[in-house]
Amino acid sequence: MSHRVSAAVLLATGVLLAAAGPVLHFAVLPAVRVAPWDPDDTTVSTGQGRYLDPTTGAPGTGLVTVTEHIQGDPAVGRKHHAAVWTITTRVDTPSTIALADARQALQLSVHRWTFDRVTNQYVPCCGADTGQGADAFRKFPFHAEALSYRLWDPEAARAFPAQLDGTREIDGHAFNAYVQTIPPTEVGTLAVPPGVLGVTSKDATVEAQEWYQNPQTVTLVDPETGTPVSVTTHEIVTLRLPGDTRHAATALDVTLRTTQDTEQQLVDQATGQATELSLLEGPVPWLVTALGVVLAALGALRTHRRAVPGVPGLPGGGAGGADGPDEPEGPEARTHIPAAETPVAEEL
Repeated sequence: MSHRVSAAVLLATGVLLAAAGPVLHFAVLPAVRVAPWDPDDTTVSTGQGRYLDPTTGAPGTGLVTVTEHIQGDPAVGRKHHAAVWTITTRVDTPSTIALADARQALQLSVHRWTFDRVTNQYVPCCGADTGQGADAFRKFPFHAEALSYRLWDPEAARAFPAQLDGTREIDGHAFNAYVQTIPPTEVGTLAVPPGVLGVTSKDATVEAQEWYQNPQTVTLVDPETGTPVSVTTHEIVTLRLPGDTRHAATALDVTLRTTQDTEQQLVDQATGQATELSLLEGPVPWLVTALGVVLAALGALRTHRRAVPGVPGLPGGGAGGADGPDEPEGPEARTHIPAAETPVAEEL
C-alpha cells in the first residue's frame, strides 16, 4: 500500500472513531437505557403455607406456587409512547397446580401496567389499572440507588414505601435490598360458605371482608438496570364479618421466595444488561474518540509530509529522499553513453 493510500486510510478511520464516541454516549446509550417494549417473561415463586378454598371452606397446608407472566404490547406502547405490560398472576396449591384452566387456580388476577420507559412513572392510558402513584412495580428506575421508592403492591392495589437496607450478594454481584411493610388493608369482599366465618345462615354463602397485610417484602434489585432479581414476601389474607375488627378465618398465610431457576435467569439477564450500560456510560466511548483523534493526527501528519517538496530525506523531497533521486524520463533516459576510450601507448 502506498504512503498516500495508507495516510488516507488512517485519516478516515480516525475521523470515524472520533465521531463514534459521542454517538455511542449521546445516541446509542439513551436508545438502550429504556424498559423493553415487548417482554415475554415468566417468574415462579414458591413457599409452604396455609390456605383456604373459598368455594368449599376447606382449609389446607402445603406448597403454594405463584406463577407470574409479563407480556408486553409493543404496538399499543409505541402508539402512546409508553411501555404497556399485561401481568397475569396465578396462585396454585398442590391440588390446582396441574390444572390447565387458570380459572381453576386458588387465585387468578390480570393487571395492566403502563409507564414511561425512561423514568418508570405511571402513564394513564391503554386500560391501565396498576402503578398510579408508584415509582416501581415489576421494574425499578435505572440507577436504582435511592433510599426509598414507592413500590406498588398488587394485592393492596396501592404503593407503599420500600426502604433501602444495604446490599445482598448473588453469584458475586451486589444487589440493593429494598424492604417494604404493608399494614392490614381492606382489599374487597368475598362470598364464602357461612361455616368459613363460623356463623350459621340459611343462605349458601355470606359476604366477608377480605383483609391483606404483608409483614415484610424484600426485593433485590440490580442498581444499574433496576431489574428485580429476587423477591421474598410474606402474604397474609384474612376474612372478617362486616363491621367486625376481629378476623374470623385465615384465607392465606404463606412466605414466598423466587425459585432458584427464576433467580438465576434474572441475575444473568440483569448483570448482562448492566455490563453493556456501564460500558456505554463509562470511559469506552471516550477511549474510542481518543483513539480516533490519534489515528486521524497520524494520517494527517503523513499526508502533510508527503506533500512537502524539496526536503531531502522526506518522501517527495528530491535527492537522498526515500524515493531516491529523480530519474529523467523519455528516450534520453535510456541512451547508452559508452565509456571514454583509453589511448593505447605507441610501441617504442
